[in-house]
Amino acid sequence: MTETILRLLTRLSEAGDDAILPGELAAPFLGPGFDRLLAKRVLVEQAPLADWDVCDACECGLPCRPIRKAGDGYRAECPLDRRQDIDLTKDDLRLFRIGADALASVIGTAAGFRAAPKLAAEKVWRLGDTPSGRAVFLALEPAALTGDGIIASLRQAAQGSDITILAPQLPAEAARRHHDAGFHVIETLAVLMPASDVLGAAIDVAALSPVPMAPVLHVRRATAEVHWGGRSVILSRQVFPVFERLLEKALSRDQVASGSHVEGTTAREAKDLIRELRDAFKAAGFTDAESKALIVTVRNRGYRLGVPATGIVVDG
Repeated sequence: MTETILRLLTRLSEAGDDAILPGELAAPFLGPGFDRLLAKRVLVEQAPLADWDVCDACECGLPCRPIRKAGDGYRAECPLDRRQDIDLTKDDLRLFRIGADALASVIGTAAGFRAAPKLAAEKVWRLGDTPSGRAVFLALEPAALTGDGIIASLRQAAQGSDITILAPQLPAEAARRHHDAGFHVIETLAVLMPASDVLGAAIDVAALSPVPMAPVLHVRRATAEVHWGGRSVILSRQVFPVFERLLEKALSRDQVASGSHVEGTTAREAKDLIRELRDAFKAAGFTDAESKALIVTVRNRGYRLGVPATGIVVDG
């Protein structure tokens, strides 16, 4: 995919407070568009570089090599091997700090949101709402989405709306937690496409909503029948109410049923009820892994169906 300055800055911003754009990377983008980013303080120019990295495997013992004026340009000289000298231009020595707030605003504009983003949690911005009513958040660095309270903070900021998060690739555990919470997480770079407008990049608002799936879980309440993965099971009147509790939550905003919610069907413990429900699926020919993929344990929270609401059809 064609690299744009906005894609480059988004990738570099994953470094957080240390995010910088060196002149050698900035050089291909210098011009009116780059100047607009400076004016918006997406980029803030720093003092020019005064030294350069030493050669790979160099034995000079220097922490870095000084940059010296050389005619109309500059040179980073190796004290041991002149063949390793690097000729530099004035632009190579430029250095820019990336302004996270300003970059979030520009990404919001690229996604078609007109209002300025609002800080919803530390280093997480609410960009706006899609036409379908989804609240769209942006995190520039993975660490912003790994804190213990981030799920609750985003729910509070969304005020009941479904949630989409634009973010870098997350660690597996953090990605699982956000998925379990019912959030739709998208890698920003996967949807930030080159465009011919002044920003040079745009995000299609349609990409901010989950892709509708064909029905994969069919429930017939009248007969307590559940059809999934090409097979069917008719649940007993003892366990079908447990499945109905999970189904009810799967079709709501918070797809996780707490243990007490599951236990509301009877006086028995949730873990025993869930085990019996899974056993009913296994008795109908589903494997243990399949039963656990459909009836998912969410650590420290409860249980949920492993099928999104868009993939569930209920009759009767």
